[in-house]
Amino acid sequence: MDAQSPRIGLVGVAFGDVRAVSGRIEDVLSAFPDLVVARMSLPQCSPDCGLLTIVVSATTDQIGALAGRLGMLDSVRVKSLVL
Repeated sequence: MDAQSPRIGLVGVAFGDVRAVSGRIEDVLSAFPDLVVARMSLPQCSPDCGLLTIVVSATTDQIGALAGRLGMLDSVRVKSLVL
């Protein structure tokens, strides 16, 4: 399988201030509308932390671009996995 063929990937996002960050996360995700296959959100798993899991179907470059854009947001930590 080459680097430019679509793969299934998981992008895990942990974020701090839910009210301040959730809108900016949505802005980033709206820039990649065709990649997202499914998502699960725990907007407040503790008083100061939210979690978002995103399943994507994309090339490794696209997954990296999405994870990179999310990781540039303040108080956001991102890990991605390509299956």
